[in-house]
Amino acid sequence: MKMVRLFLLTATLLAAAPAFATVRISIDLATQRLTAERGGETVVWKISSGRQGYETPTGHYAVMRMEADHFSDEYDQAPMPYAIFFSPRGLAIHGSFERGLGSPRSHGCVRLSVANAQKLFEWVEQQGATIDIVGGTRMAGRAPRAERADDERLLRPRPVQRARPAEPAPSGFTLFEADRY
Repeated sequence: MKMVRLFLLTATLLAAAPAFATVRISIDLATQRLTAERGGETVVWKISSGRQGYETPTGHYAVMRMEADHFSDEYDQAPMPYAIFFSPRGLAIHGSFERGLGSPRSHGCVRLSVANAQKLFEWVEQQGATIDIVGGTRMAGRAPRAERADDERLLRPRPVQRARPAEPAPSGFTLFEADRY
């Protein structure tokens, strides 16, 4: 009888406790959107993924580490606020002060607005996360805009660049060609 009571008490406590659910992060490279689901709440935000030559890899990932105030060692200490690292290559979902969310522009990371990155960071910090990255960028199969044959800018003549006149050397100094400009 004691075992039955203990079992019923344990079952009642477990049923009353809130379920621990991880945050599900889905990134669609084709639409440049991140969807995050936590419990019954779902948010969808514009992102910028890796541009051509630096494509964000697809796959299923776990969070490797998180840094609220990270600066990139690889890219001149560029700020990466609320970074959620998911790849051994150092790729992360992070906030960005750059404009142009909604199209591929990064070196492989997934950028979103700083406010949205902060909210996502807080969710993941509290509950953990799984990350699924699917799709291909909208650029797939296309040459970059500057290389497309139908680009009107390539058909227009370029303005002639004129060389600046040589600067006179200050008195007492000799300017070599390599010292100019």
